[in-house]
Amino acid sequence: MLTSHSRSWQLLVISAQTDSELKTATVNLADYLRQHRDFNLADIAQKLQREQKAFKHRRMVVCQDIEDALVALADPRRVLTNNQETAERPVAFMFPGLGTHYVNMAWELYQVEPVFRASVDYCCEFLQPLLGEDLRDVIYPNRASQQDQQSPQENSSGLDLRKMLGRSQTPTDAKIVAATSLLNQTHLAQPAIFVIEYALAQLLISWGIRPAVMIGYSIGEYVAATLAEVLSLDEGLKLIAARAEMIQKLPSGAMLAVPLSPTEISPLLNNKLSLSAVNGSSMGVIAGETDAIEVLEQQLTKKGLACRRLETSHAFHSHMMESASSDLRELVTTFNLQAPKIPYISNVTGTWITAASATNPDYWVKHMCQPVLFAPGIQELWKQQYPILLEVGPGQTLGSFALQCIENNSAVSQIILPSLRYSYDRKPDLAFLLKTLGRLWLTGVQIDWAGFYAQESRPSIPLSV
Repeated sequence: MLTSHSRSWQLLVISAQTDSELKTATVNLADYLRQHRDFNLADIAQKLQREQKAFKHRRMVVCQDIEDALVALADPRRVLTNNQETAERPVAFMFPGLGTHYVNMAWELYQVEPVFRASVDYCCEFLQPLLGEDLRDVIYPNRASQQDQQSPQENSSGLDLRKMLGRSQTPTDAKIVAATSLLNQTHLAQPAIFVIEYALAQLLISWGIRPAVMIGYSIGEYVAATLAEVLSLDEGLKLIAARAEMIQKLPSGAMLAVPLSPTEISPLLNNKLSLSAVNGSSMGVIAGETDAIEVLEQQLTKKGLACRRLETSHAFHSHMMESASSDLRELVTTFNLQAPKIPYISNVTGTWITAASATNPDYWVKHMCQPVLFAPGIQELWKQQYPILLEVGPGQTLGSFALQCIENNSAVSQIILPSLRYSYDRKPDLAFLLKTLGRLWLTGVQIDWAGFYAQESRPSIPLSV
């Protein structure tokens, strides 16, 4: 059967009015696939998505081809089912900061999703004269090679144990090693995170997943502000590049995650140590001069507290950022800041950003120097219609923080979803993202299937499940 180019992974969705009808529809679909092994699975997937009425009993599975679909439909570990009883819930985008970025993040999406690639290309080309580097060569060091690194295939566990445990891998590719060193430099890491998260948000929006509200963590707030049109995209890129360069030039520092509340942290602070972040009721980060952090770590460890040094070059969100304040303020005054068009949470206040704050250059100085109040922020956001929390960026750090911060209300289930794998997770990027798309559909979120297939032309096929 003639068909256009299709994705290497497909999302199959089934719905019915009752649980028994859903089971029957699943059996019917499997029978249909056995009888039409010569069909392209993408054509079948689109038929199910666009022409099947969406009832409240729903089921989804992500697979590669018809043979894989038959295996997946019979595997309870791969089939996800939900009874979508309540009305559609809004979606909140959560944008993480530094810490979970890695070389080749979203590499498969860059290869196969034109919307994502176009956003990355625009941002990186705009940033190139500002950074003196093409970020694409840093994030995707093999992109120009004929032997590009392909997306990782899923192994039996889906995890790379060495990466998960933080153990270095054999440096078989000098480009990857060099790119990792570059990407960990502040002046490149911050713009790289911004670019990937912004591009990922644009891809999700093109599929009909639009944020009703947002929250960013540190650099992530810049992505939220740009999506909310406080900053134009060009202004956001200029600001993040300049800010990162300013910080790169500051004296180095250190950061320590501690299992303490802000009240417990307060007596530990001095002119060398600052509260840098509040991630939970007893999850904080202290930042400051390296020698002071080392002394504090030893003191707290002796008391039996499990502290963790963060892999970072500077003491972000601390008093050590203050010497860059005037330069940052001067730059922000040249921008045409606008009131936010999408509500989002402020890191500085832990509540909703106001037009007055968003358009005040002093706010952006405070944002650089003051602690990230994520815990009170996510609690405030959760009160707004109990949204689905979608982490738009690498890893699931914000999701894990949110899970510990928001109330477990038996009447409202917590739905917290990732969009991009951790570096040590070996699942293919596209399969990972499609699973999240399917889980959003299971909960009642309306997907723009026309947008999803905007780059494909699929033939109509007979299908009845």
